[in-house]
Amino acid sequence: MSGVSGEASDGAPPGWALLSCSSGTAVASVCIFGVFDLQALVGGVWSVAAVVMAGLLCQLLARRVARLYAVCPSGAGLIAQISRALGRSAALIAVLPYLLLTLCLVGAESALCGLVLAQVLPIPAPLGSLLFLGATWALCRRGVRLGQVAQAVCTGALFIGLIGLATALMIDTASRGLLLARLSAPTPSFAALAAATGQALFLFMGFELVTFQAGGRAPQRVGAVLGLSVALLTGFYAAVALGIACLPVAFERGVLAAPQMLLAGHGGGKVAMVAIGAVSLLASYTSFNGALLALSRLAAALSAQGLLPRALARVEPRSQVPRRALDALLVVSVAATAIVLTSGAILPPILAAAAAAAAMYAAAALARERPPFREDHRGRARRGLGMVFAGGLVVLGIGAVLDAPSLRDLIAAVSLLALAYAGALALARRAARRRSHG
Repeated sequence: MSGVSGEASDGAPPGWALLSCSSGTAVASVCIFGVFDLQALVGGVWSVAAVVMAGLLCQLLARRVARLYAVCPSGAGLIAQISRALGRSAALIAVLPYLLLTLCLVGAESALCGLVLAQVLPIPAPLGSLLFLGATWALCRRGVRLGQVAQAVCTGALFIGLIGLATALMIDTASRGLLLARLSAPTPSFAALAAATGQALFLFMGFELVTFQAGGRAPQRVGAVLGLSVALLTGFYAAVALGIACLPVAFERGVLAAPQMLLAGHGGGKVAMVAIGAVSLLASYTSFNGALLALSRLAAALSAQGLLPRALARVEPRSQVPRRALDALLVVSVAATAIVLTSGAILPPILAAAAAAAAMYAAAALARERPPFREDHRGRARRGLGMVFAGGLVVLGIGAVLDAPSLRDLIAAVSLLALAYAGALALARRAARRRSHG
């Protein structure tokens, strides 16, 4: 099957389910906060420009990931594909920090979910965060995840709801003659716009994880889904950025807030806040649920290889999930959430994740230019452009971190990156020693 519609006959999920997985994994409450922060960083229509430029870069990246998957259709995703071109150690160093910082983002995500719950229920935000974490973890331990139809409905409801609110805000702002003023902003420097584009790459994190969902099957369908998902995400984030630009509020970087609730409050009142709060929590659940299950299985696989404690490798026969690994991830998640809630430092994990994503995407772009993924007819000029593309992604990721609004945020983001890469390097060295002794 060449498109993304219809039912699958090869054992892989149908195209619409893969599209929902790709776009749904990329969208969570912390991503909406990321769009909000872009407004504070460059302002007005320039936040939309940063989103569009990041989307174009991800569209180029989607083609490269599709090529990697077509040649090496592995359910292990980019770790397997980068290993084929650059070696296993390089793949671990490129991909593991991305996955580790995805776990750090759980703290920011659950903190935002707590804020959402606090606005629709009479409970404090920390309690809401713990309820969100505990409920998701408990369902994961039982092997429960939303079905393909339910995930598609949750993702679609969030997309339609937020785009509708953003459109209503733009129409209302235009009717009062304020649209041009709200969208206008001083022209940012090239460095600031580049940093905003690098940070906007964070918004697309997870679109490539559809290769895990496909399980090494249907490479043509996965290639089509990758490109379509990036286009859908670009349009969605651009619309939300326009809506946020129309909000009659002052923007300050790094302030812990739930911007989707601001959109709902100004665009539709209490009923809209309850509706958007509900679909936001469901969308966050699908994203967090998928991340927990994927990371726990990765931890179990690394444990089985002797790279992590062996106890984490045990998979419960009934639920088919590594419960001990999930328990360890819950401890880390609660700690990350407590740090975010007590410090209010939500921006450092976003900046660190953006840099790690850019580095992993650069490694994928480099792998594309090496055997077995490079075609014989691909000339030096195109290979050179591929190298420039990879280098540009790294520069954008570094720029996003260096443009942190305060020294505290910069130190925290760099520290998270250092810890993630130190952990990945230690595991890569341990894997290399085991191979040499095996």
